[in-house]
Amino acid sequence: MNAAPDLTVSIVNSSNRDMLERCLRSIQANTRDLMLQVIVVDNASTDNSVEMLHREFPQVIVLQSKERRGFSANHNRALERGTGRYLMILNDDTEILPHCLERLVRFMDAHPEAGACGAQLLNPDGSLQRTANRFPTLAFGIFEALGLDARFPNNPVQRHNIYAEWDRASVREVDSVSGAALLVRREAMAQAGPLDPNYFLYSEEVDWCYRLHKQGWKIYYLADARVTHYGGQSTTARAPKKYHDIYWQSFLYYYKKHFGTPAYLLVRALLAMRLSARRLVVRE
Repeated sequence: MNAAPDLTVSIVNSSNRDMLERCLRSIQANTRDLMLQVIVVDNASTDNSVEMLHREFPQVIVLQSKERRGFSANHNRALERGTGRYLMILNDDTEILPHCLERLVRFMDAHPEAGACGAQLLNPDGSLQRTANRFPTLAFGIFEALGLDARFPNNPVQRHNIYAEWDRASVREVDSVSGAALLVRREAMAQAGPLDPNYFLYSEEVDWCYRLHKQGWKIYYLADARVTHYGGQSTTARAPKKYHDIYWQSFLYYYKKHFGTPAYLLVRALLAMRLSARRLVVRE
């Protein structure tokens, strides 16, 4: 009987062939000591991504979606199919740096209380992407809806949410980590469930980490497991208005799901008020 892979890596691709190829080659070049299973869910791509996968990466499992589906729904197909001891969701616009996957798996092996962990994300120039946040509070939802975090980024609500005192140079238990490179323990997912498919994009990893936390699992950020994240290659850069709307749909759904209808209605009303005021200013 064949041993189970150490890690199943799930990647969703939406007509992002060149970045996907770069991502897969980085996994090949920088992972040596793990038995991997890589699954790519092709999200109705129109750029010959599937042909590239079959030609260049015959060992990769390819699952095709005939119509566009959301980030969570697509990843769930791979997570259900995956047979690894651990399961990882990885963006197609990333590059794995040396020993990243080994360090994530070894950390989880050494910390049975960990339900999930995330990698340190770097910009293409090597600078830090500030990821890993606390769970949203009602105050955070209000500040976001009113645009106060954007206007006054050093406010105490925002500073609390982003662990402003922490430089991301150390391993730390956190509330949530970025879904661009997130590894989960199989047993933890079995308890908390997979990603919520009601999130088309955005907030799904915060929701997932929150559900893991409610089941008693801990979440960790690993500073020595590094991933280059290009960011926005398959979303906001192509259609900013569309993905702005999707962001707020997911944001509001999170508040309705975890804070209840009154909080959801409050945040939604404040957001609508701000957007209406902005439209009036633009017209004038």
